[in-house]
Amino acid sequence: MPNGTSTPVAPPFATEASLWVAALLAAVGGFLDAFTYFGHGRVFANAMTANVVLLGVAAAGGDWRQSLRHALPIAAFLCGVAIAQLPQIPRVRRAIPDPAMAALSAEIAFLFAAGWYPDKVTDFPLLLGISFLAALQSSTFVRVEKWAYSSTMTTGNLRQFAEAGFRALFLGADAGMLRRARLFGFICLAFLFGAVAGSLAVSALRNRALWVAGIVLLVVWLPLAAGKRR
Repeated sequence: MPNGTSTPVAPPFATEASLWVAALLAAVGGFLDAFTYFGHGRVFANAMTANVVLLGVAAAGGDWRQSLRHALPIAAFLCGVAIAQLPQIPRVRRAIPDPAMAALSAEIAFLFAAGWYPDKVTDFPLLLGISFLAALQSSTFVRVEKWAYSSTMTTGNLRQFAEAGFRALFLGADAGMLRRARLFGFICLAFLFGAVAGSLAVSALRNRALWVAGIVLLVVWLPLAAGKRR
């Protein structure tokens, strides 16, 4: 700049669309799915496709109690998606100027509080809270670099990885396609790593395993908050 000064630039990690933010959020998504599946009655926190299938299987077998365990998280997820649309209303947008950070803050607070939730009482509040907040996260963190992705589920990310990989291999090694393939491959591996960690953590720590996910989200929240202050 002519006056010898420059505008401070946030580090790459401190952006909502950075690869590291996307990977850590995906790892938490895998972690929470494993946490609820292995620790809370074979129910998924984020993977609503699986819950719909398992709901149908349970209903076909006349297991209405298990059907309810899959139906309620689906309802909570739908509510979360609906609530995430509220900032489109101007009055709400003025009250919540940064929906992504608000959703992330709510998720961190819930996970740390839920780690104290007793193991021997009904786990419906835990399941519904996780599904609701997963919907908020997936509806507010929607892009990694210039591509749309899912921060809580992996099916669409796997499709992006396979599509970009095919194009890079057979339609010319375009730099953009190579970047897209590597990026989505890394996000899918992060989800897998999170699922492995979640299954091990819930076996050892029970509900306190949620603190592990909360700490990872806090690692995301801190540099994002610092970057926005700049």
